[in-house]
Amino acid sequence: MSRVNNSGQQTVSATRFAELTGVARERLRTWERRHGFPLPQRDGRGPRRYAVDDVARVVAVRRAAEDGVPLARAIARTPAESGSAALDAGTFTALVDHAPLPVVVLSGPEPLRIEWTNAALRGHPGAPRAGDELLAALPAFLGSSCARLLSRLFASEAPPAESEHPAWDGLPRHTTRSVLFRLPIEAGRRPLVAMVALEGEGERQTRAALADRERELAELQRTASRHTRWLDAIAQLSDRFRREPGAAAIDQGLDVVVRQVRAIDGALAYYVSGQLMLTASRRGLLAPVPVTVAAHPQLVECISTGDPAWLDATARAAAGVPRDLQASAVPIVVAGEPLGLLVLLFAEVEPHDPDNTRLLEAVSAAMGFALLRDRLTTALRDAAG
Repeated sequence: MSRVNNSGQQTVSATRFAELTGVARERLRTWERRHGFPLPQRDGRGPRRYAVDDVARVVAVRRAAEDGVPLARAIARTPAESGSAALDAGTFTALVDHAPLPVVVLSGPEPLRIEWTNAALRGHPGAPRAGDELLAALPAFLGSSCARLLSRLFASEAPPAESEHPAWDGLPRHTTRSVLFRLPIEAGRRPLVAMVALEGEGERQTRAALADRERELAELQRTASRHTRWLDAIAQLSDRFRREPGAAAIDQGLDVVVRQVRAIDGALAYYVSGQLMLTASRRGLLAPVPVTVAAHPQLVECISTGDPAWLDATARAAAGVPRDLQASAVPIVVAGEPLGLLVLLFAEVEPHDPDNTRLLEAVSAAMGFALLRDRLTTALRDAAG
């Protein structure tokens, strides 16, 4: 425990003083015998007690000695100080340079040039350096809210503000937060804006992990929504084919599939004697055209395995798919007999995961049984005629 002596100074025990300064009690007594520093205070033959005001001086001497300065010189250049002294320019610069969070100074507004970075950023792999143009070194800043805030700070009297921005390591999807503010400068000098980080590496990693979890959640929600739509499509197909068998029901069922799976367009391709006879699509993007299956190994595999596939460029061209669209081919196979393909057009590829594949197969089965029943109905009608 600390005490106050007769002179009004706060003192601590030798053990506590050793803990505060990092200098062992035996070493403190050696310094006292040889250099008269630090001087303890004793009541008679009582235990040594040291002034709290001497803690900083002893720490300064210890660090100087560890850097190779002779002990006597280190003690001589750390005189006792009273009161608070203003930081000299060198100490203040070292304070900012050794801050554990990135500090950046930019000139601008055009171009946004990095004029200075502290040690925390200079030691960061992939971080920009002094002299770099911000938008060239880190293109992710282009169009960002942080870049717009920087422009306002240079062009107006906007107050300091916090902003989320791309991380200094330049890695995609990594972000961090900084406070941005103008620096006071001499008249006629280029304006400067400082960016001081508000979070350390641990916080940044936590933010990145949270962003990854949010993306995973969004993907799960998107997948669940897609599965719900496809299950609705299957239910509607089954109900329509049960109530209204025939070619008209097949056409209407195709409309249901295109709408429920949010495809851009869709068409049926009937398998006849080694060829796929593609019919006109529901929204007019595909024209009737025959496609020889044997000329396209991907179509051969798709029909033989019964697995849905995204058509390659050659197969898409043969089917007349517009160049800016992708086509998913869903084979229609019943009891091992290929009846055709359900061709759906989308703006981009969505890989077929196991759940998606099962839903596509269910849609294919519903369409297949409708086609087969229509074929049998036509055959019976022809026979009766």
